[in-house]
Formats: sequence, structure tokens, C-alpha cells
Amino acid sequence: MNKEASTAIILLLKGIFYKGDNESAFYELVYNSFGAINDYFKTIGLEVIVEESDGYAYLKQIEYEDDSQALPKLIASRPLSYKVSLLLVLLRKRLAEFDMQNENERAIVTKDDIISMITLFIESKFNEVKVTKEIEATIKKVEELGFLKRLKTDELAFEIMPSLKAFVDAQWLDEFDKKLQEYKEEFSE
Repeated sequence: MNKEASTAIILLLKGIFYKGDNESAFYELVYNSFGAINDYFKTIGLEVIVEESDGYAYLKQIEYEDDSQALPKLIASRPLSYKVSLLLVLLRKRLAEFDMQNENERAIVTKDDIISMITLFIESKFNEVKVTKEIEATIKKVEELGFLKRLKTDELAFEIMPSLKAFVDAQWLDEFDKKLQEYKEEFSE
């Protein structure tokens, strides 16, 4: 394998690999070495998913139908808090709206936009400072997950990363709606 293919493997192991992280390695992954790189990861039960139109790639655990072929899970799934899940859904909806209105541009959202979106769903009757701090912590967690990227030119603005489309899909939204209904029933009792 050449240096660019090896670089692509390393960037995939670190998380979501965006074309902007290393264009030559992304090109190598998509056009020259996809088969070899995908075979490399298949040996440990992972597959490479490439969303060329949005310019990113990531690793996904292979789901085996036969348990005798299944390998131990390498990619751990982590439960998300209600606020993180809520923010992901709201950002996904904002990304969909942005995609319909603006082609070939980045989806940018400000910290104030995020706070106003999420406060509609969070009770903030008594302590607005505490709620704002909680939302800021939620924003930081979503940044750590790789779905928001702080702009270098503006500390209070974020790019909604296109990889959010792959994570928050129709099935995920359906599961979130079910959980939301459970929360409503729990708090109404």
C-alpha cells in the first residue's frame, strides 16, 4: 500500500474522515485503493462507507446474519443523553432545510441559533444561566462527536457536518420519536 492509502486508513481509524482533512488521501481511498482498504478493514469486522458527494468516509461495524461468523464489536455504541439526541435531531432538520435552499455551501449555525432551537424543548423557567451552561455542554459534546465544527473565523459559529446525515437517518429519527413519547408519558404521570 502506498503512503496515501496508509494515511486514509489512519484517518478512518481516528473517526469520520473528511475530504478537507487530506484531499490526496481521500482521492486515493475513493478512486484507487477502496477495494484494498475495505478488504483490510473487513478482516476485523468493519466496512468503509464513503459518501463521495458530501466528501466524507467512515467505518461501520459489519452486521452478520450468522452469529458464528460475527466478530466482537470494535466500534462501541454509546447511549446519548436526551439533550444531545435532541440537538442532533434539530441540527439534522436544519441541515435538511439548508440543503434544500443552498447547494454547494456549508451549513452554518451560530451558538445563539442553537440555544434558541433547543430552549423550545427544555424547561427554563427558573435559571436561564444554568440552562445556557447545559446547552453549551451539549454543544461541546456534539462537537466531540464530530457533527459540529467551530469556525476558525468566528468562535460563536459552527458548521453542521454532512456526516450527520448518515448518523441521524429515518430509522434513528423513528427511534428518537419513540423515546420522546416515553419521556412525555413518564413526565405526565
